[in-house]
Amino acid sequence: MDVRDQIKSRLSITEVAGLYVDLKPAGKNLKALCPFHTEKTPSFFVMPDKNTFTCFGCNKFGDIFTLVQEMENLSFPEAMNFLTEKFNIPVDKTNRQKSIPTDVYTRINEIALKYFKDNLSDSPEGKQAMNYLRQRGISEDTIRLFSLGYAENRWDGLSNHLRQQSCDMAKAVELGLVIRNPQKNSVYDRFRGRIIFPIYSESGALIAFGGRTIFDDPSKYLNSPDTPLYKKSNHLYGFNRAKDMIREKKSVVLVEGYFDMVSLYQSGVKNAAASLGTALTEQQIYLLKRFCDAIYIYYDSDKAGIAAAVRAIEKMFEQNINPYVITTADAKDPDDLIRQKGLKAFLQLLEQADDGFKFLLANIARKYDLKIPERKNQAVESLMGFIDKFGEPIIKDEYIRMAADFFGVDEKNLKLKLKFKGKPASAALTGEGDAAARGLDITPAERIFLESIVAMPELIEHLDGVLNSELLSLLAGRNIIRLLLGHYNPQVKQIEDYVKIGAELNAPERVELRNIFNSSERIEKDKKHLVKNIEASVSTFADMLNMQKHKQINQRIKIAERENNMPEALRLMAEKSKHIKNKYNFNIDMNAKKYTGGAVERPQQ
Repeated sequence: MDVRDQIKSRLSITEVAGLYVDLKPAGKNLKALCPFHTEKTPSFFVMPDKNTFTCFGCNKFGDIFTLVQEMENLSFPEAMNFLTEKFNIPVDKTNRQKSIPTDVYTRINEIALKYFKDNLSDSPEGKQAMNYLRQRGISEDTIRLFSLGYAENRWDGLSNHLRQQSCDMAKAVELGLVIRNPQKNSVYDRFRGRIIFPIYSESGALIAFGGRTIFDDPSKYLNSPDTPLYKKSNHLYGFNRAKDMIREKKSVVLVEGYFDMVSLYQSGVKNAAASLGTALTEQQIYLLKRFCDAIYIYYDSDKAGIAAAVRAIEKMFEQNINPYVITTADAKDPDDLIRQKGLKAFLQLLEQADDGFKFLLANIARKYDLKIPERKNQAVESLMGFIDKFGEPIIKDEYIRMAADFFGVDEKNLKLKLKFKGKPASAALTGEGDAAARGLDITPAERIFLESIVAMPELIEHLDGVLNSELLSLLAGRNIIRLLLGHYNPQVKQIEDYVKIGAELNAPERVELRNIFNSSERIEKDKKHLVKNIEASVSTFADMLNMQKHKQINQRIKIAERENNMPEALRLMAEKSKHIKNKYNFNIDMNAKKYTGGAVERPQQ
């Protein structure tokens, strides 16, 4: 039994969910207010018999690991570690090392960090980097507190050091510390000539690095890629230091850059965090929601910063959060403001911050001439697109009322515009499209295939190259299949990050995946049976493709006959005969990670 199964056999979903929500009986199940979205009526259900949870409001679903991943903002291996430590579960240490090799990666990161810190304090280039930090107003105490370092401006500094420390260079490549050069069969340093900002997880584990050039590199900032330890969409820079004060103040100041966060923290704003140079993500907002009630967005005051703030507001509206937005006309970013005007000026801006909705209204008013009816209509449609992101009807109705007052229009017209937004004009008369998403209209073969790989993800290893784009194009569930296969982690033999998968699906696809996940829990984990299911499904997919080609050939034959092109018609008939005889035969070799399959001739009847 692997580590995952050992943990799952000893823990119930009820125990784990009880860490986060107040469960009440609901027949054979339990229910609670959803921890992932704001609601007044419970739609979050825990199903002890399946050992799973489902929210019928936001379509989040999963098992004990998914719940911990989402609530604690952890990777799958970290979630397993969390549960074993939280509930004191004894596991096979040998298997655990195989399944959770994070110690090896963490050691390499720590060796790299010491190298960077030593460079900053001891190397000739490091003195130049220290002067740069002093010019930016960063004190030596802050440098030590945030473990800042420096990567020398050379191609092989870190890579040579890691070899001297007997580090596994393949894992250093996985961590993004060095980059492989296939032409020269060698590696070179990712970070060169840069101030290094180590990035820590919420729990304080060293997981990645960011670098700011001190030379004339057009790429001002450079970050670690996604690695076995690090998914940038899940983390916030400085959050490990700021989280206690964020919880205490029940608010967070969200900035864009490393220096913004460090400068604010140094000046006394201890509840600041940065979004790691990436667009704010759903997972990062979940993380903040767990710790505070108010989010203050303080991005750069330039055009790009304002656009980023607007995108962040839209993401937060989706989770029924109306953030505050700090704006300033005479300082480019938070770091500039703190250095030029100090903490008092920042606190004044904090008090004057508008909420996100008012910020949008002000921006829309500047963009459109509201005296012209056509421009006013465009402005209304733009704002309604944001209001539509709110999931809670009461919140949505309140903002519709405020929008109607602002534009001086009838509230009923705004509700009508919202109701039929994105639907054909006929929907206003027929009422079509009002039904809630019920999932996809997928074939039985697709459903069996999906249930099988969700029930036993390790079978994905046998599917490499089987489902090509031509075959997938026929399937209604192609996006679900593509994402499940793409998020399979062979190290732990699991499909990871259902949160990210759900974010990339539309509403019907999310409902379908939730249904698939729940039904897969009832399937017996018989590998031979599931293999046969997959073989039969893939063969059915191929037959569907064959039938489609058959129809296409028929259409081309009709065209050829209509044009009296008999040679072409005869050629197409011969091709049609070949397709009629073809039958796709797909077999998985369970002892090897491969498959056999192809078009074979049907036996004569």
